Formats: sequence, structure tokens, C-alpha cells
Amino acid sequence: MRRQTAVAGGASAGSSRAFRLDPFSLPVRYTAAIGGAAGGRASILLDGHQAVVTRPWLGGDRWSVTVPVADFCGVAVRIVAVGDSGAIGAVVELMHDEPGLSLPLVIADEPEDVAADWQAWGRVFNLPLLVVAHDGRVLQASDRMGGPSFGASKPRRRHSYFAARRPRFLSRRKVGRQTSGEIIVAREIIARD
Repeated sequence: MRRQTAVAGGASAGSSRAFRLDPFSLPVRYTAAIGGAAGGRASILLDGHQAVVTRPWLGGDRWSVTVPVADFCGVAVRIVAVGDSGAIGAVVELMHDEPGLSLPLVIADEPEDVAADWQAWGRVFNLPLLVVAHDGRVLQASDRMGGPSFGASKPRRRHSYFAARRPRFLSRRKVGRQTSGEIIVAREIIARD
């Protein structure tokens, strides 16, 4: 039995055409311009475990590469210029160390619209959220936004340390003390008829 995949159209980064993939309708097949200006358009099949990128080769042949989702650095968001008017947009992409394998997921004219999609894609793929700065540096979102930092975890139960030595109710009892022995002298009274 064959699985059906959703098909989505693509748009290049920086165009004024909006493009959005739904993170909860995987697998999805779409075409997009990847790898910068020299990369060209590629056909992409994306599911929860891997991405298959197919693009034409110089001689007219097609080549295909399968990349596991775990090989991607994270889900990145970058702010881009849209057109010549000076307007800004945002691109959410599945970032790879090799720029030719970074896959666009959302292209929006309004940067405010992509925050929920950015976080949803990070949860779906269980990858860190990244921010691409205007100078090209890649920062983790927690570094940029001052996210929470976690210390060493505490034992789950307070008395788990004593579990092998004493029962829990005995750990609350106080240790008995020996007092100086008092001698009680008395005469036995027995009732006789």
C-alpha cells in the first residue's frame, strides 16, 4: 500500500510570494530553490525521519541524496529583504552544515507570522531552534532570548536515598536513649483470705 503525500508549490527566498508547509501533515513533497543562486530548484520529499533531495545534474541527469533528520543542525529562522521596497520577511528552514542541503519550510512576508511555525517544526523534528543573525552567525534561540538554564536534577523522592537501608516510617523515629537505671524497691502485696 502506497502512502499519499501532500504536494506544495515552492518559492525562492526573498520573493514576495508566501510559502508555508504544515508541520503536522508529513510526509510532504515540494519544489524549492535551495543552495543559493547556484543551487537551482530541487524536488524535496520530507517526512518525519528523512529528507530526500532530488535536483538536476549539469549533464541533464538527476541525482538524489537522502539526509536523515538527525543530521540537520536545527530549525533556523532568518530575516530577509523582500523585493526592492525595503520590506522585510522571514524564512524558516531546516538548516544543514552544507548550505546546499538547507531546506526552506516557511517563507512569509510578515515576520510575526512565522514564530508559531518555527517552534512547531522544532518540536516535530526534535531539533534545536536557531536564529541566523544579519551577519550570518547562527545562534541558538535560548542564547539569544535568555532561555531557562537547568541544573542537576534532584532525586524524585525524598527518601529514595534510604530505601535500601530502612523502611520509610522508621526513618522518622528518634533513636532511643539509655537512662541511668533506677532501682525500685517494693514489697509485694498479695490478698489472702
